[in-house]
Amino acid sequence: MANSGVNEDGNSDVTLKNDDVIELNLQQLNIIPHCNSKEDPQINEPSALTDGSLGKEVDSERYDHLNCNESDESASRRNHFNCCGNGSSALTLDLKDDAFESIVTLDLLPYEIILHIASYLDSKFIVSTLSKVCSSFSDLFNDVNFWKSRIRRRWPKEYPALPAKNPETFDWKEACIKRELEFCLWSNVAKKLDYFVFEHGLYGAVDTVHLVENGNLLAVGSRDRYLNILDVTKLTKEDESSPVSCRIFCKDNAHDGWIWTINSFDRTLSTGSWDTRIKFWDLPTMSQIHEARANSAILCSHFESNLYIAGSYDKNVYQFDPRLAGVLSKNCYHRKPILCLVANDNYIMTGSEDSTVAFYDRRHTAAVVKKQKLQQYPMSMSYDNGQLWVGDKGGSVHLLDASSGDLKLVKTYNVGHAQKVTGIIHTPGVLITCSTDKTVKVLEPNLDPGLIVNLTEMTSEVAEISYRNGVLACASSGMCVGIYKRRENDQQ
Repeated sequence: MANSGVNEDGNSDVTLKNDDVIELNLQQLNIIPHCNSKEDPQINEPSALTDGSLGKEVDSERYDHLNCNESDESASRRNHFNCCGNGSSALTLDLKDDAFESIVTLDLLPYEIILHIASYLDSKFIVSTLSKVCSSFSDLFNDVNFWKSRIRRRWPKEYPALPAKNPETFDWKEACIKRELEFCLWSNVAKKLDYFVFEHGLYGAVDTVHLVENGNLLAVGSRDRYLNILDVTKLTKEDESSPVSCRIFCKDNAHDGWIWTINSFDRTLSTGSWDTRIKFWDLPTMSQIHEARANSAILCSHFESNLYIAGSYDKNVYQFDPRLAGVLSKNCYHRKPILCLVANDNYIMTGSEDSTVAFYDRRHTAAVVKKQKLQQYPMSMSYDNGQLWVGDKGGSVHLLDASSGDLKLVKTYNVGHAQKVTGIIHTPGVLITCSTDKTVKVLEPNLDPGLIVNLTEMTSEVAEISYRNGVLACASSGMCVGIYKRRENDQQ
């Protein structure tokens, strides 16, 4: 199988075939091969390699052995080195031929040309293959400045949206890989993604969805009190019945009220409901393993090792240990119900119908560190690397700096939603929002998020989204779930 480098237009410029042949499209790389073929006057020009992008000549003496004259001395090289004219400007090198040792090798090229070639290659290929060619390539492609420059060249807007709290630990290489993967995926939805609708056996609006097992399983909670588990791997366009047969578990009356929030940690799934109960389920068997109870409806949640944090309709934040009975703590930070909640190692952040976002130290939960007032009340939150992204009732998206023990409103955006922003997900590679205006928007994760694609397949209000490993699940008030899934032949 060939390992291909793909440019931004989706065209392959460099191909490695079974470690036998390297083909370089020199015309697209702006490199003119040194070749004086009498048989082809079209390539009878320069006697040096020229890097067109840099606007300078490369030392011709270093490439004299690439001469393709039809003399008796060099005619034997034509089988392993072929400069093709007729407008193709393709260079083919036979790596199996012993004579190849006399030809310039990739590691001898000037760094300017190597970096120019690398700009046409997929970042994952650079990391997994090109960086392992030799120690100098390893140093070159592990330099943080290479990855910074690569990101800024392709996406000039400020990234990350906020300066990293610890710049030395920010992984630019991983960030670049994720940005390229996400941009390639969502800028080519028609070619790279399939869309499915799950509606079998749903008798009420779907308010919550949650992907687990690296996006292979999807938990669905709805107002009919049903808890469904779908095997996303079974969804395929070749089988029209797959949106029905993908359901592998169904629990009717999983709760006595609407299932409003689903979360997970490791192999345990949690469900929170308007019946005031939180239930914990063993994922492999889907048997209930524990139950906790608050004083009011559970509207949002965060689940981590041995700790479950819930925001409730009675304005309180509850903390539970899933292994124990009873409530660990209960604190009130708002004047109205808590609609969204996120947490990191040090802080808990909540959004309420009182139009405030509260930010407090989880080690001292009795005291609020900071509150931020918004014009419209917050309905969804996502936290990543010090960035708190908030979607509100009016359709706006807010970026708050939560990196330094404080809470500062950085900017408010109109991303194009006409109604409530009911879900928001931020990762180093992408920003995704959903709304009751029936749309899902995929945006660049910059300080000024640019639209990548507007998804309009949903026919009803979108209540929540979950995204993992190229799978996007959308909960709908129309008693269905929309699922975007990366095609099998495009798995990364």
